[in-house]
Parts: sequence; structure tokens; C-alpha cells
Amino acid sequence: MKQATALFALTVLAFLGAWCQEKPQSAPAPKPIDDLAWLIGGVWTADASKMGGGMQRIETRYEWSDNHTFVRFNTHFVTDKATVHRYDGQFFWDPQDATLKMWYMDAHNEITQGSITVKGEVFDFDFHGTNFAGKLAELKVQLNRKSNDRYLWQLSEKAPAGWQQLASLEYVRGA
Repeated sequence: MKQATALFALTVLAFLGAWCQEKPQSAPAPKPIDDLAWLIGGVWTADASKMGGGMQRIETRYEWSDNHTFVRFNTHFVTDKATVHRYDGQFFWDPQDATLKMWYMDAHNEITQGSITVKGEVFDFDFHGTNFAGKLAELKVQLNRKSNDRYLWQLSEKAPAGWQQLASLEYVRGA
């Protein structure tokens, strides 16, 4: 009887030991915001010296929010005389509209909002904002990922004859 009790106790202990062990966790399902994860880290810099007005470069930084649900970004314009902290904003998933979106505020407290469409390595940011003439316009930024450390950024404005390119910059990630 003692042997049967001991065997039963060992069987129960073995079962409980196996049951209490952590079960392997499957990888979490990818979230739409993860399409922008490659932007995170470092300083993305574009040569802006051809824009005139003393512009030297534009620097953009991207980082995850603390809860990893949206991407924060800020953009600085570096000129001959100063560094202007121009834009601060976020990219996020809007579950109500089931789309990626963005919003940012410029240094003059103007808020710009829009949607983001991902097509492979091309990211379209559609929004209404102020154009170079200071007028409200329908604008689009197309970000074309060339590698994990380089992208082409193009700003266009909707015109009666179609989209007209206003600016084009190549960004490269540095430390």
C-alpha cells in the first residue's frame, strides 16, 4: 500500500510540475503601427542647404511611446543661426477608422492631421495643411523606404492638373 501511495504521490507531483511550468508564448500578432517600426532610433538627417534662407539640414527623430502603441516624432530645422524645433507629433492606429493616422503641431501651435497609407515600401501621408505660400492646401508626403537607414521624402500639393511636387529630400539615419 505504501508503494502505491508513493507512486500516486509522485505521479501527482510530476503532473503538477508539468502543468505549472510556463507554457511557450506565441509571438504577439503584428499591429498596423508596426509598419513604422523601422523608423525608430537614431537621427534622420536631410541636407536642406538648397532650400535657401540659411537652411543647413532637417533632423527628425522617431521613438516608441512608453506603451508601444504609437510613434512619437519631432523635426528640427538647423539653420546658420539657430536650431528651430519645428514639429512634434505622433503616428498611431485609429481603431474606429481602421487606419493609420498622424497628427503634429508646428512651432506656431498649428495642428495638422491626416491619414497614412502603406503600400509595401511606400508610405503616403495625406493631409490639409499650409503650403509654402501660406495658404491651406491639400498636401501629400510620400515616404519611399530605400533601406533601413535611408528614405526619400517628397511633398506634393494637389493642383487642378494633378499633384505638383513642392520639395524632395533624402533622409539618412545617423547615430
